[in-house]
Amino acid sequence: MIPPAPRGLGYYAAAHWLQGGVLIVVIGALALGTLSALNEMKERAEKLVLELTLRNMRTGMRLAMGDAMMQQRAQEIATWAGSNPIAWLGSQPDGYLGPCAPAGRQILPGGAWCFDEERRELVYRPRSVDHLRGRAREEEGRCTELSWRVARVSEAGSPGDVAGLRLEAASPCEWVLE
Repeated sequence: MIPPAPRGLGYYAAAHWLQGGVLIVVIGALALGTLSALNEMKERAEKLVLELTLRNMRTGMRLAMGDAMMQQRAQEIATWAGSNPIAWLGSQPDGYLGPCAPAGRQILPGGAWCFDEERRELVYRPRSVDHLRGRAREEEGRCTELSWRVARVSEAGSPGDVAGLRLEAASPCEWVLE
């Protein structure tokens, strides 16, 4: 009996390899697209949590001002400028580390908050700083954190009287998601 000749790859075997290669490329592209979309949604969710936390701080501050006015303690409101706005929240946000020094701002981990007592600013460092942009051209590459301060709002007629407080951005950076 004559032994059979060794089988080569042939047309059909090569076609299966090609199909498998195309399948792997397509699955890889879909996986990369999905991971990219998930990372973007994660950053959007983090920004939304930040915005809601700031909105809750502003609401708590307004409630505290209204309460002080109703109890005839309106002159006390002016002393709140520069205070920690976390005090007006029902509970501390996730990642709040308490008071920090200006040097502590530099080593703040991503997703963490602290209150810089020297500058009287609330500081937040996003988990990813890729979408932080400077409002001015000279600040473009140096944005690593966002900060806010409690500031006085004066009445138009008399600059010495305080009409209220506001939570205003203190950093030259903004979070831009396209």
